[in-house]
Amino acid sequence: MYRLLACIALILATVTAMDRILASALGDLLLRSNDRFMAIYRPVEPEDVPAAKPGTQPHEQPAPLMVKAALAPAPAARPTRGPADVLVLGNSRADNHFPVSALRDMTCGRALNLGMGGAPTVLSALLWEDYVERHGAPRLLILEPTGLVDNPHDLADLPLLAYYSPRIDAFVRQENRELWMANHAFHLMTFNNNQTMRLVAGLLKPADDRTLVGVIPEPLKAQLAAAPEETMTAADANWQAMDRIIRSAQAQGTRVAVVITPYFPTYAGKLKNFDAFFAELKSRLPAGVTVIDARRAVDKDELFMDALHINEDGVRAMFTALEPQLRPLGNCPVEAIASLTAAKGTGTAAGMATGLAADFARGKGGAREDAPFRFHPFH
Repeated sequence: MYRLLACIALILATVTAMDRILASALGDLLLRSNDRFMAIYRPVEPEDVPAAKPGTQPHEQPAPLMVKAALAPAPAARPTRGPADVLVLGNSRADNHFPVSALRDMTCGRALNLGMGGAPTVLSALLWEDYVERHGAPRLLILEPTGLVDNPHDLADLPLLAYYSPRIDAFVRQENRELWMANHAFHLMTFNNNQTMRLVAGLLKPADDRTLVGVIPEPLKAQLAAAPEETMTAADANWQAMDRIIRSAQAQGTRVAVVITPYFPTYAGKLKNFDAFFAELKSRLPAGVTVIDARRAVDKDELFMDALHINEDGVRAMFTALEPQLRPLGNCPVEAIASLTAAKGTGTAAGMATGLAADFARGKGGAREDAPFRFHPFH
């Protein structure tokens, strides 16, 4: 009998030890993935922070021709320690609507998109707090606020990150104690999910911007047209989380832009309090927050993937609409390096910038190296 118990104890000890060793090895391996969430927990290497050139601030990235921001004043510069000058938070509408390539060009800074599908604002607050704790505050925070209407008790893709974050681990314990106990009894259980496969794929192939490809199908359009009216509601926990994020950012000198991205017009028409909800949102925001209301900036059916998401072409159209308000929040240099021959008929840098803006408005901006906004492919 004692021999049997000793064998059982040895087996349990071996399983426990192997579980911890394998979980630790897997956790370290996934940390090297290029997944955007791993950027929060991966230590910043010195080469990740661009070196400053003489006469420039550390985070400036001068272009061959610096005319794309000639019409907008540059904000006061300050160093950013972490992997991003511009941070994006929100649910899938943030994830799919803010490609880092576009943000990098429009704001002249490094961008990191932490939008998480299905994530309520309370989860965005945890990601914000983890990022700031490890890397300091970014220069600009873009918050897509429609996570307010998501269930504040939904964990979305958060449980995997509990392996790296005591803050998130405590939240998982609060919201789902059974899951938390299973993950701590057998550490490998933490990695038993689709997110692990996504991170493993990130080790093999760099992830592209997460814009969507496709057009909203006709059956879905018909379904939306026949759907009953809905009311948008937000839990107090989400309102409080949004306020906590914004006030924390402002306290650390971070500019905050609340950007409401487009809704499919038919679906928006089914939301009885569509305008009233966002009017309340705006009234709750602290002073100093830039609000960019792009709910109706895209209205063509072929620019949508579904009721809540625009596709790749829709993102291009949205960024065209966002540019006048979003670009001044970035850190593009104000100097315009120009020549008389490059100017569009005026012989001045201001004239060249005006001509470039006109080209962009006609859809030619992406074809020129000196255009005010160069939109890179997403995939």
